[in-house]
Order: sequence, then structure tokens, then C-alpha cells
Amino acid sequence: MPPGQRAAILPHPPLLVPELAGGAAAELDPLRRACLEALHAVLDGAGGVVLVGDGPVWGVPGPDAAASFRPYGAAVDVALPDLHPLDLPGLPEPVRLHGLPLSLAVAAHLLAGIGTPPARLSAVTVPVSLGPRAAGTIGRALAAAGERGPFGLVAMGDLSARRSEQAPGAFHPAAAAFDRSAAAAFRDGAPGRLLDLEPAAAAELQATGRVPLQVLAGTFADGARPRGRVLYEDAPFGVGYLVGVLTAP
Repeated sequence: MPPGQRAAILPHPPLLVPELAGGAAAELDPLRRACLEALHAVLDGAGGVVLVGDGPVWGVPGPDAAASFRPYGAAVDVALPDLHPLDLPGLPEPVRLHGLPLSLAVAAHLLAGIGTPPARLSAVTVPVSLGPRAAGTIGRALAAAGERGPFGLVAMGDLSARRSEQAPGAFHPAAAAFDRSAAAAFRDGAPGRLLDLEPAAAAELQATGRVPLQVLAGTFADGARPRGRVLYEDAPFGVGYLVGVLTAP
């Protein structure tokens, strides 16, 4: 783990794009502010920043990869600026992506809202089929790639989508406890506990952020315990949204 490493978890609902939120835009303002605060915390002083989002494959966006929120109802197009390749020895060659999945599209939208982009930005996608050990191995490889200077990682992922009867997956009694356990790992500065999130439980609860969270945990596997804080923890539409930051000493 590089000294000064910082990492954050952000959710990626399309409604973070105000043009899509309509009358609910003001309700989501606290979530948007927390996301921007977390991005500033990670980018501050970081020589390189890696975005990790869920996607169909283990992949990296091509230099012209872009996305549009038009399918969701808003004429908003996004792209990630000046992506840098990653050297990750020991890992399989990632698939080159011609477009951005929703996780990285929302990340691109949020990055556009902070003004100056990071000096060196990279991005990867991880499929939901990865187990905790494989996800943690990717995290350790990303941390090793950033050892030459302060390193930042932003994991994009929603928690359970079954927090209420109005949720996309309807109510599940275990959803709130699953989400609380992820938030507590950030609050306590204990990212290793994220590796205990069970793939089967995450799948049943429709928690698409499980693998990005476990990649994030892997980046802290070989260092001192980080400081943690939670900036947002709620489920406004029956989906658990967590914004948390970890900072290595």
C-alpha cells in the first residue's frame, strides 16, 4: 500500500445526473455533495487515480470510450479524459471496452463536476462473477502499480437494492444489515472486513458494488490500518447508497 493512499466508495445511480432526477433532484443533493467531497478527498495530492466499476468483463476503457444518458431520458453525454494504461503484471489481459458501463459513466459525470481532472487517470471494470480472493488480488496489483507516489482509488458501486417494498428488487429483511456492515468497515477503518461480504448474499440482495468494494479492500491489504469516515449512508429509493473515504497513514 503506497503511503498516503486514499480510496472512496461512491454509488452510481443514473439519478445523480440532475437532468434525470426531475422533481427528486433536490432530494439527492446531499448525496451529490458527498460524492464530490469524496472525490476531492481522494484526488487531493494523488499522483494517479484509478476508477473501478462493475461491468460485463474484466476490462479497460479504450481512449475513445464514452457513454450517454439518453437511454435514461436525458441528452447528457460523458467521457473520461486522457486515460492512462495500467501495468498490472500477473493479471490476465483486460478486454478493451468501446463504451463506458453505467458505473464509469456516472464517475465521468461526477469528475466533470469537480473542475480540474486528476493528473493521471486510469479505469478498470470488474464483473460481478469475481470472488473475493480474485477481487482482492486485483486490488493488491493496483496498489503495487501506484507505489511510486500517492495513490487514489475510487470504487463505484451500489449496495443492496432491496431495502424497501418500493425498491427495484422488493424488500428483503437482510438488506439493511448487509449495507450496515459495509458502512461499518469504512467507519472503523477496517477495509479487510469487506472481503467477508458473501457473493451469494450480495447477489440475492442485488448489491452490485460487492466486487468493486473488495477490489478496494485489496489495495489496503499490505499496510497499516487506514482512517475511515462515512459521508453518506441512506437508501432514498430502496437502494443502499454509501459514500465513504479511507486514508492510509
